[in-house]
Amino acid sequence: MNQYKIFVSHGSHDSWIAEQIAKSIHSTGAVSFLDEKNIPKGRDFKKRIYNEIKESDELVVLITPWSLKRSWIWIEIGAAWIQDMPIVAVFYGVEPKDLEDSGQGKAILEDLNIIQLNDFDLCVKELSDRLREVKS
Repeated sequence: MNQYKIFVSHGSHDSWIAEQIAKSIHSTGAVSFLDEKNIPKGRDFKKRIYNEIKESDELVVLITPWSLKRSWIWIEIGAAWIQDMPIVAVFYGVEPKDLEDSGQGKAILEDLNIIQLNDFDLCVKELSDRLREVKS
């Protein structure tokens, strides 16, 4: 079995928080993909992002006041949605109503898929439990 992979989508202003999310994911035995960590400078990042999303099992998207209007997170959410991939939106400094206020709308994110950053440990525990079930 291939390692379970989670694509971490985020805006460039949120790189440090995204790295902490990736470290938490790694603690479960899963692997994560972060563009600035995993794509060497000068490479075709659009193609690499496309391929990494295709090869991932889940998408975790960090939504903050800075990333809310970044087109790439919405592209990555759409790509994951097309693949019927589980999507978890981690909110930091925003609320679900802010999606409506931004003009983006909830789109394909549903309240069940939205958690606050302070609750991300629960998401990590659930991931750890899922991975343990798959291995047994």
